[in-house]
Amino acid sequence: MRKSFTKIICFAAAFVVALGIMLTAACSNKYKVKPLDGDISASSAEISNGGLAVEKGNYVYFINGRESYTADNTFGNVVKGAIMRISKTDLAARNYSSVQTVVPSIVYAGNSNAGIYIYGDRVYYTTPSTEKTGNGDVQNSYLQFRSTRLDGTDTVKDYYLQFADNSTEYRYVEENGTVYILYVATNEDLYGTSCTNLHSYNTKTGADTLLAYNVSAVTFDKKDLTNPRVFYTMNVTDYVTNTSFSSYYNQIYTVSASATERNDYKLGDIVEDYDAKKDPLYVNCGKLVFDGIGKVQNLTNSITPFNGEGADKVDRSALKYTISSYEDGYLYYTRTTAQNSTAVLFNVKAEEVLKADWKPVANNPSDDDCLIRDGGSASSYIYLYDNGTLTGALVAGSTGLEKLNLVDGKIPSTYSPENRFYLTTDGQATLLFTAVHGEKNYIYYSLSGGNGYTVYRICYDGEYKDYNELRVTDAVDEYTAVRVLDLDSSSSWYKPEMFDNQILFCSQTAGMTEYEYVMVCDLRDAESGEMMTNAQIKDLGEQYESIEKAISDIDDSNFENLPQALRYAFYTSESDYIGELIQAYVDIEGKKEEYLWSKESIEKYNAFIKAETEEAVKEWVDLKYGATVKVNGKDVAANKRDYYYAVLGQMNDADIESYYNAMHESYFPAYPEEVNDSWFANLKKGAKIGFVLGVVAGGLIVIGAAVVGTLIIIRKKKEKLPAYTKKRIKVDTTDDKDVDVYSD
Repeated sequence: MRKSFTKIICFAAAFVVALGIMLTAACSNKYKVKPLDGDISASSAEISNGGLAVEKGNYVYFINGRESYTADNTFGNVVKGAIMRISKTDLAARNYSSVQTVVPSIVYAGNSNAGIYIYGDRVYYTTPSTEKTGNGDVQNSYLQFRSTRLDGTDTVKDYYLQFADNSTEYRYVEENGTVYILYVATNEDLYGTSCTNLHSYNTKTGADTLLAYNVSAVTFDKKDLTNPRVFYTMNVTDYVTNTSFSSYYNQIYTVSASATERNDYKLGDIVEDYDAKKDPLYVNCGKLVFDGIGKVQNLTNSITPFNGEGADKVDRSALKYTISSYEDGYLYYTRTTAQNSTAVLFNVKAEEVLKADWKPVANNPSDDDCLIRDGGSASSYIYLYDNGTLTGALVAGSTGLEKLNLVDGKIPSTYSPENRFYLTTDGQATLLFTAVHGEKNYIYYSLSGGNGYTVYRICYDGEYKDYNELRVTDAVDEYTAVRVLDLDSSSSWYKPEMFDNQILFCSQTAGMTEYEYVMVCDLRDAESGEMMTNAQIKDLGEQYESIEKAISDIDDSNFENLPQALRYAFYTSESDYIGELIQAYVDIEGKKEEYLWSKESIEKYNAFIKAETEEAVKEWVDLKYGATVKVNGKDVAANKRDYYYAVLGQMNDADIESYYNAMHESYFPAYPEEVNDSWFANLKKGAKIGFVLGVVAGGLIVIGAAVVGTLIIIRKKKEKLPAYTKKRIKVDTTDDKDVDVYSD
């Protein structure tokens, strides 16, 4: 009895422990992930934060392709759209498939102005929500802000923030060792009115600070996506007379992510029944940079608590500001007046406006101090500097790239060989990125004509004669614009980026338009390892194009089906399918081996695959594709696409299958279908249905009879089995008061 009781206690204890373990695992707020090997030291700086890839320490972390927010985002199941990493050693060796998954969730944002960020030993990103409504619908249109340790661990199931609008403008920034989420909430109703507000979220404390309420427009740093400082414009309202001055003038403010103290204008002293906490009329943690107050019709003497010092003494037209750009420590802005709608462009150093003695009214410059009087194109300016000092700009005009050199601190408005001239005249350009190669500065830009961003390059350091004087020959130098192969990157995702002279881009190239994985194009010279010159890039492009030209020149009447098969080999570097297809036609349709391709065609095909140049395929010799590079550990010849650019990371199984099926359909005859000669296969559709229904009905009858028979047998067996009646213990319920129930 005592042993049985002990067993019961032990079993119960074990059950409680097991239940506790299960509940603990179920209630854990972190995903269980085995940490990745490798050094994730926080000592090295992050490079290129905020785009599709970030370099940190020994690795380049990247988003593995563009995935839809409606795709399955179950943690651990995601391949496409996940954050992966590749060691810089493998990237340099073109081992593009040697990657590890860091975050198996979809990285997504409705806008492509901010991507992944790394601070310390964590990567920060946004991902579609996996939470469900009461009806079981996944709320994947909601955007969640999360982070993960660089070794793949410590991903919490909770999130910092979640927005119903997945196109919310945001930046992950770091200030004083704390990571903040700066974000702009549009159509946000905080106090009964829907408006645009600027917020800062502290990822350490979880505090969400309203930095500015009811702003007009917010401008983040254009180049440094980690900058915690932003500039914004606000309108002015006199809450005593309830008069808005938005039609006459506005103001520019600046604030940083760590700000928490609101400006106190003592509105309670002048606005009746004012409650700053319950229903604030005005919230602003920023500093006033420029105040556009001036002579306003019938309101000349109307000064509000929000106007800067000296507003009562101002004697000028009211000014309306539009922030053009904030970059390289400069604020660029245009302004107009009611009398003159022509935009006038100015700039000011951010460090100047942050000084304690800065005067937002008096420090408004005069029109004569502008950079240029017609600043209408200012949004397309690419500003140029020398040791931090503005020297000029590039303008992406409608007909090409213009270079503008500052003259006496101003941007010239007229063309001249010395100060304003064209670098290119090949159409409207879109800036992708700038880079320094050796001692020269280059701009990479896109022109229309592709599925997305095409990639061109030119050095912008030259003078007028370098770009515009007649050339005796067609020689290409660094001042000649060249296209980088046929690179084509999605224009609705992150722009291409460069790491160690290799361009990473979201592919929209031929054959890959439906998949949008990240591909990488290596622009290092094979011999020196240095960045290719423009002439080398042009030669590489001609070599690339010559493959298609040679294929197109093949006489399809003599070599039927061969050109398409060669294109398949070019894109996939795969050689087995053609043999499989030939054998299928032999086995299934009884065709001869040369039914689709002649013996000579197969010889050409095999020579192409092996990059051979025998007499039988001597037309390939001039292509010089015998040269090879190592890609993913294999020698790839120059007549394969992977020689020029290849997929970085991994494609998921569904896309791999889709890719090869599409390639087979595009470049090969249809795979033969096997014919079933059985008597059933030759029946008509109605006869097949009748036969199947008959078989099903007969089967049900047989099964029913078997079940009924079994039940009868069981019942009979139950009747024959002996029935034992256990006697109950007889209990004497007589009340015996003489018995001591507590004694031993």
